[in-house]
Amino acid sequence: MARILGVGIATLDIINEVDNYPPEDSEVRALAQHRRTGGNVVNMLTVLSQFDHQAHFAGVLTEDADGRLIQEKLERQGIDLSHAERLGYGHAPTSYITLNRATGSRSIVHYRDLPEYTVSPFFKIDLAPFDWLHFEGRNCMDTAAMLAWAKKLHPGKPISLEIEKERPFLEQLFPFPDVVFFSRAFAQGRGFSDPEAFLAEVASWVPQAVVVLGWGAEGAYLRDPAADGVCQHIPSRPVASVVDSVGAGDTLIAGVIHARLSAHNWPEAVTFGARLAERKIAQSGFEDLARTEAETEAPLCRLDDLGPADALGVRPIQGIPSIVIVRTDNRIQAFANVCPHNGSPLSRNARRGYLVERNAGRVLRCDVHNAHFDPQSGLCTKGPCAGHPLQPVAIRIAQDRIYLDGDVTAPQIMNGPVSSS
Repeated sequence: MARILGVGIATLDIINEVDNYPPEDSEVRALAQHRRTGGNVVNMLTVLSQFDHQAHFAGVLTEDADGRLIQEKLERQGIDLSHAERLGYGHAPTSYITLNRATGSRSIVHYRDLPEYTVSPFFKIDLAPFDWLHFEGRNCMDTAAMLAWAKKLHPGKPISLEIEKERPFLEQLFPFPDVVFFSRAFAQGRGFSDPEAFLAEVASWVPQAVVVLGWGAEGAYLRDPAADGVCQHIPSRPVASVVDSVGAGDTLIAGVIHARLSAHNWPEAVTFGARLAERKIAQSGFEDLARTEAETEAPLCRLDDLGPADALGVRPIQGIPSIVIVRTDNRIQAFANVCPHNGSPLSRNARRGYLVERNAGRVLRCDVHNAHFDPQSGLCTKGPCAGHPLQPVAIRIAQDRIYLDGDVTAPQIMNGPVSSS
């Protein structure tokens, strides 16, 4: 497929899931905690790599423990780090995210002890092999120089820019990109509650660019100067439940870029991006977003794959089951294969599997920390995460097969010729 260079920030996201957002000066128990890579451009590249694109990251990385963890995770996700600038000082940027399970909303506290990525390492990159260049709108004076340099050397190469929040000297970025992705928060921060009015104003800022504006539950908006600058609305589709909204905008951008590189027009591309973002918010994390409709409808397993009292890992991602299906007392439940203790998958005992017999009855057992989970509720009854439940996964049974349930957001996966400069 295509080679894509993303310029921006890589963070470690520490996500605490709570049943409701805590009031000020209160103490609450997290239902689960996850540690994963973050940063807008990293999230975007993570999704693009699932579509078999060659995703390359350009930004600052550190060699502290968290920085090395970020690098290991990115490499496992198939993201090339050969163009990153590695520093021997500072601390990896960290985002502490509180995710409200009741609404799917998230609140973020970000800590950064690291300089921004600058023009010096960027100028050393050979841009010729890339099919698409994407930039986060940050460190604007240096980013403007990068944009100008890329535009001068490769005037026909698609260049996109994401504007998520206000930054000093932001207007210096506007003359260069071919595509600009704006966030709803930015538009509202500029005093616009009407997306079409915002896009009309934006036309004077970036008259040369296609503009895509994400607008949350209302979908997305598109302004294409080649289509007489008419504002087009791509409405959202219903999502069974909002599970995790972290990175939804980044997923929208990834979907648009993938569809454009697959030779689809702008309305089709934004529609695909919106559908992909809907799928993302209906699940935790970014895994498996590129699955096709056929794969979505494929059964997780057959009923006779499960014994009378059994637990089976299914839907593997990089060889590790993402879901554990449990059968006990003629009841079948499914849980995300994520231990609430540290976000790792449940470890399966080679001899006894996930389900073991104890004095109090059968339990799901994580072999690493000897955590026990009730097989019907998913609640941890023993171990370092006692009182915390596994995340349930909605399933349905049709005839003798078990399927995921409630997935109304699967986009049509697009493929086609890859544009090349």
